[in-house]
Amino acid sequence: MIIAVLLTSTLLTMLGIAGVLTGAYDLSMAPLPEDLRELAEVNEELSDAEVQLFEARVSNPYRRPMAAANVVVSGLVLIGSFLLSWRRRLAQWWIKQAVAAKLIWIGAYTVTLASHINLTFVPLPTAPQDVTISTFIGSVIGLSTVNAALHVAAAYRATRPDIAEFIRSSATKS
Repeated sequence: MIIAVLLTSTLLTMLGIAGVLTGAYDLSMAPLPEDLRELAEVNEELSDAEVQLFEARVSNPYRRPMAAANVVVSGLVLIGSFLLSWRRRLAQWWIKQAVAAKLIWIGAYTVTLASHINLTFVPLPTAPQDVTISTFIGSVIGLSTVNAALHVAAAYRATRPDIAEFIRSSATKS
């Protein structure tokens, strides 16, 4: 049982750290450089679609508030993982609340980014507009779904009755 708690806590820790670092990166991201298109022409590995997706991400007017919210909710997930590894009785409740907040954030972030991509999309000359915009929005939704699934799986594992019994039994021994 201790291995299950350790692995679940480790997954929650990794998800929390990734969210905090992503949020901090988005908060510190500089405004879009004017020569981004020229940089893409010099660097042949960057396609027009990748440059446009990066531009949409950076120019999203909700980027900074969503990044700050990401730091907060990911910090809550991180605290929940610590409480679980310390086997505190409050851990399961905290993890449920933190993951619920993170899922709300994931939904809001997905909607704001997909909406911004839809509003600011400039058709690429090499592909039909419908194919490219649906690919962009599909990739945003796909990544968000994977992120949400990882959080739900970790929360499900952390809130199982056998984990609760293990936490309860180790709390009475101390």
